[in-house]
Amino acid sequence: MKPLIRSFALFVKQIFSDSMLATICIATVLAACFIRFGIPLIEIVLCSYFEREAILADYYLLFDLLLALVTPYMICFASAMMMLTEYDENMASYLAVTPVGKRGYILSRLVFPAGIAFAVSIVLMRWFSLTEWPLGMIPLICLLTCLLSVAVALLLFSFSHNRVEGVAMGKLSGLLMLGLPAPFFLPSDVQYLFSPLPSFWFAKLCMERNVIFLLPALLSALLWIGLLSKKFIRKIA
Repeated sequence: MKPLIRSFALFVKQIFSDSMLATICIATVLAACFIRFGIPLIEIVLCSYFEREAILADYYLLFDLLLALVTPYMICFASAMMMLTEYDENMASYLAVTPVGKRGYILSRLVFPAGIAFAVSIVLMRWFSLTEWPLGMIPLICLLTCLLSVAVALLLFSFSHNRVEGVAMGKLSGLLMLGLPAPFFLPSDVQYLFSPLPSFWFAKLCMERNVIFLLPALLSALLWIGLLSKKFIRKIA
């Protein structure tokens, strides 16, 4: 256990010694502040200008979902970038054969950061969300978004050879978020085109408040993780 903790502590230190990755982690708080205070202010300005009662208010839930997803996404993105740095320096294969082991490497580089992202996401959702959430819904949606963010980290690491490619892939992986606005803006028969995306089911679950959407939300996220983890494990072997 001690080698695992030391490995994770070193990993965190490396992230915060990199100005870009440290900024990405801090940006989660800035994004939360913007959503909590900036969006209502913009709503007041727009309603005054267009002389309407509500413009953005109908989509406050969407902004909350974006907050729940952006927080773990940013943290897992930083984790994937650091793993790519270790891969370039042949550190990933080295750590896999040390007392940390391959399992320990996965825990310290993916599971632990996702756990921290889960806790941070709950706190930010609790204090910075724009809508009222039922008891137990915030931890549930944060768990789902963390699972999707782990899939994003696996995608970035598995299909990138260096950090430059990882940044480009990170922009492309943003397409996984397109499922969030689909239920808000598309007719019911068209929106299901986004059903392969876990983010679509997250939005359906929160909009409908129907537990029936929890199963596809969970299964789709786990399916993405399962498909991407095979290539990830081969790469660090």
